[in-house]
Amino acid sequence: MGKQALVTGANGITGSAILDHLLKDPANKDWEKVVATSFSAQHYKSDDSRLQYLALDFTKDVESLKAAMGSACAGVTHAYFSSYVDRPNFEELRPANEMLFQNFLSALVAVAPKLESVTLQTGGKVWYYGGHLAPTVVPQVEEQARSDFDADNFYYPQEDYLKEQQKGQNWTWNVIRPEGITGFTPRPSGMNWALAFAVYFLICKELGIEAKAPTNQIYWNTADDASDARQIGALSVWASTTPRCANQAFNSTNGDYFVWRYMWPRLAGWFGAEARSDQTFEKGVPKEGEVQQEMSLAEWTKDKKPVWERLCDKAGVPEAKPTFDSVSWFIVDWSRKFGWTGHVDSYDSFVHAFESFRNAKQIP
Repeated sequence: MGKQALVTGANGITGSAILDHLLKDPANKDWEKVVATSFSAQHYKSDDSRLQYLALDFTKDVESLKAAMGSACAGVTHAYFSSYVDRPNFEELRPANEMLFQNFLSALVAVAPKLESVTLQTGGKVWYYGGHLAPTVVPQVEEQARSDFDADNFYYPQEDYLKEQQKGQNWTWNVIRPEGITGFTPRPSGMNWALAFAVYFLICKELGIEAKAPTNQIYWNTADDASDARQIGALSVWASTTPRCANQAFNSTNGDYFVWRYMWPRLAGWFGAEARSDQTFEKGVPKEGEVQQEMSLAEWTKDKKPVWERLCDKAGVPEAKPTFDSVSWFIVDWSRKFGWTGHVDSYDSFVHAFESFRNAKQIP
């Protein structure tokens, strides 16, 4: 019998990338069924007969989810969890997402007796290792000890629950830990930094002003990395179907590093906007551990919606107007030892996302 997949967060940046890999990669012809779920209406489009859409709300209780998943998920062999629920503060974010995953997994194991693998995608790799609060080891490695000062990190309880529930079972687990994710989503997403960059650069170009990076001098001059959604999708499927990768966590990055002072002008230049590698900063160098931005994009964009709508009309893409309200303005790999060789140039990753936004008429 062929494999059957369950992909949650199907409209999201990672969920849609996993669906793309399962349904479009010629190497995945042996998947006989792919169930895609999301809380909102389906935006992922495919005419592949193997795809079945199922609306699920993982904030519901387990019994309700079992009834909703029913026969549609009875044959699932491989599950990929990339769902997320937003909350206004960290105190609410952890319990909400902890329960989201627990409800999903508890219902899944009850209705899918053929289950072979469950893959959990956590969020920003830096956040998992505590790098958003204090300096951390570089490179960040999977066996690195957890941060002991990050009580609001919901990745830890999600991962712990996954491992605990797997004990004594026939199925295995994987955890994928990406960095900032670059990619396309079928519906404009506030979780997508590439989309925020695109809107910002286009507005700056329309106004004829310099597209200054809203960062600080330390981050501006620091090496960084990123994670292409297509890579995450491919790695997730590869790890979950490769026996030697059973019960392992993998960091997922593009495989290169870049410095923002040089990457930022390249990205702005793709849109024809002006940005400089010798950007001047009015604020001084922040102290270690201090949160500081040269400017707040949330404040800067408060009066920019009319500009966005005007340039959408000028470009003949009025369909892109709602994108403005969708953007959020607050914003060595272990797997290679197991045989993963994926690599994407980070600039090319952003360009692929920008081109996809244009093709989908999410931006002019």
